[in-house]
Amino acid sequence: MHDEDLLQFAEEEEGTGLAEPVLEPWRILIVDDDEEIHRATRFALRNVRLFERALQFDSAYSAAEARGLLASETYCCVLLDVVMESDDAGLKLVGYIREELHDAAVRLVLRTGQPGYAPELEVVQKYDINDYKAKADLTATRLTTTLAAALRSYQQIRMIEASRRGLEEIIGSASDLLAVQAVGRFSNGVLIQLCSLIGVPEDGVLCAQPSGGTGATIVAAAGRYADYRGRSIHDLGAPQIEADIRTALQERRNLYEHDRTVLYIHSPRGEDLVVHVATGRPLSELDRKLLEVFSINIAVGFDNAHMFETLEDLAYWDRLTRLPNRAAFEQEIERQGAEKPSFQVVVADIDNFQAVNDGLGHEIGDRTLQTAAGILRNVFGGGSFVARTSADTFAIIHGGSEEELEDRLRELHRRLEHNIVVDGNDIPLSMSVGVARYPDHGKEPSLVYRNAGIALKQAKRVARSSFQYFDGQFERDLQSRLQTIRELRYSVERKCLKLLYQPQVELASGNVFGVEALVRWQRTPEETVSPLIFVPAAEDSGHIVAMGEWILHEACMQQQRWMQAGKDLCMAVNVSMRQLKDPDFVSMVRDTLQRTSVDPTRIELEVTESLMMDDTHGLTTLLEQVRGMGIRVAIDDFGTGYSSLSHLQKLPIDRLKIDRAFITGLTQRPEDQVIAALVINMGHLLRLRVIAEGVETAEQRDRLLSMGCDDAQGYLFGKPMEADDLFQLVTG
Repeated sequence: MHDEDLLQFAEEEEGTGLAEPVLEPWRILIVDDDEEIHRATRFALRNVRLFERALQFDSAYSAAEARGLLASETYCCVLLDVVMESDDAGLKLVGYIREELHDAAVRLVLRTGQPGYAPELEVVQKYDINDYKAKADLTATRLTTTLAAALRSYQQIRMIEASRRGLEEIIGSASDLLAVQAVGRFSNGVLIQLCSLIGVPEDGVLCAQPSGGTGATIVAAAGRYADYRGRSIHDLGAPQIEADIRTALQERRNLYEHDRTVLYIHSPRGEDLVVHVATGRPLSELDRKLLEVFSINIAVGFDNAHMFETLEDLAYWDRLTRLPNRAAFEQEIERQGAEKPSFQVVVADIDNFQAVNDGLGHEIGDRTLQTAAGILRNVFGGGSFVARTSADTFAIIHGGSEEELEDRLRELHRRLEHNIVVDGNDIPLSMSVGVARYPDHGKEPSLVYRNAGIALKQAKRVARSSFQYFDGQFERDLQSRLQTIRELRYSVERKCLKLLYQPQVELASGNVFGVEALVRWQRTPEETVSPLIFVPAAEDSGHIVAMGEWILHEACMQQQRWMQAGKDLCMAVNVSMRQLKDPDFVSMVRDTLQRTSVDPTRIELEVTESLMMDDTHGLTTLLEQVRGMGIRVAIDDFGTGYSSLSHLQKLPIDRLKIDRAFITGLTQRPEDQVIAALVINMGHLLRLRVIAEGVETAEQRDRLLSMGCDDAQGYLFGKPMEADDLFQLVTG
């Protein structure tokens, strides 16, 4: 944003038109050791406006004090006493401004109470001193005239600086954009560079219309419209934006409105482009000229990107799913193999896909493939390379650890727990997955891909919707997993599991108000099985339903024991999607409450954010029934999904739980601080309590408290512990 364009908009009063822009005042710094000079200057200029802007004064009574203000604030002009702490204090301050702060724009007017004392001409020229006046000569009229000349000079200097910066940005952005060979990335780059050029947030759309066409398609979008790429402008549901774009296309011209800009660009290949950006302010004449220069480069770059994309599309892209094809996938293996020591090659196949084609037709089959492609893209994200390599087979290159890969695969399994709906058809969808390690299972792209395919076949033989690695460990891993499931079933049936309890603390008071019940499995006296292993196994095998019923019953009983002992603690219990899908879940909860005689308001069920996103309508209805019993509901691991404020408003919830991933880096990573603050503010906006999990240090606690977080849980307050130990903790 350029200085000459700094505007503040007054809030609209009801029933009025658009708010009138209010120009920011000129900021003037008075530096003088004589208080009377400050009062006289302010009095003389108290009602003066120059170039339609008021004057705002700050005062410094020494060169040292002025240094502090100049280092942290921006001023248009400095009225500076030459002689203060020393005879040359003023001139030293001038040197500081020009040589150390490198501020060439601020105008300097030297004043002295000693007639005849004037700086050398060489000093005036070297430091670009605007004027030199004796204090006795500065009447109100002369002071106003001096300031007017200084501020006019300041405006001109800032205008020149803005022009130079703008041209530098155009040259740099043109070079970057012309190197992009894909229309989508090029178009996104245009939005980013354009918004940067005129100094506004990235919030707008770039639309393309074929020559002679009537419909405009959104090829890039940012801010509020980021989800509308590839759609018609009509889908925006924004009549003003649609009208602006149509006007620019029909009249083939730019539109500059008070709060938005519409840039029309005609490309050499005959395609019309329109960029619509919310500026929030009128653009200056300088900004408009810079945009016109910018648009010339964009037209050529867009044409180049189209040509390269067409050629690449034919050779390396699957037209149905818009994913890379087999050729592109093997090329990517070769490229990554030259850069990375190792990675995983994953092959995923839709189970029983032929039945979809045979029963519902190839058109529905194609739509199903497109849906599956979208799910894989969402699960594996930007860090992995996803391709469609044959009819119903997809392949992924994953560069992270095997643990991260398995987390992604478990997430894929959870995403596919619900049937997908295609043109009104309810279709169960599952995938089996094989994994090969590069370079252990082949350095040649075709070989490592083939071995991943063999692992896929092994997975299908064992169980649909499973994944397996291609290596000698296959049989041992399989047997170990099956053994875990068998032993877990035995432990669940005989109630050999146990619960530990982790305290939850109100940050403001430090008091323990509740606990979270956490299940543990001591398989043998010497071996404790990690929940990360046996909980997913329980979910996959279906044992989680019986295990979850036992956990809820035991947690309610323990809450009652504490209540009878004089400690009223809220009990939080986790529930999984498999439990929520069980048709008897609601009746099971109701029966448990009755059998244990627990106060329902002291029970809280925690559901992960990803589950909330998966089955909004069905889950909302179920949780409303649960809350109807008096039980509270919390969203666990919040911040890892894609919840919006509007979506959260519809959910029957009482509390948000910030995922530990954002607490771990709370005091080191600014992005984690931002996310934590957003979650806290979002929760409070919806009148929800917010609890942070994974708090391990006092510094994290203090930071959360300063952000307004209500509650916390973590090792700082207590590890998961036996019920008796927890009781001792809360009773002191």
